[in-house]
Amino acid sequence: MSKHVDSRRITVPQIRARKGREKIVCLTAYSAPMAAILDQHVDLLLVGDSLGMVILEAVRVSLKSIE
Repeated sequence: MSKHVDSRRITVPQIRARKGREKIVCLTAYSAPMAAILDQHVDLLLVGDSLGMVILEAVRVSLKSIE
């Protein structure tokens, strides 16, 4: 089972305030395990559904299928 650790969270207004002043680290994770590894190292993490399109050949992907 995955474990969520609430690390430093930033809001949309905080991201907007940093625009043009401070770099924002953003990465994309294609699975829940990879997202868990990357989460503590980035400001913004996108979790994509490319797993479903490329590996599972599915139109919809559930959270359970990427864990």
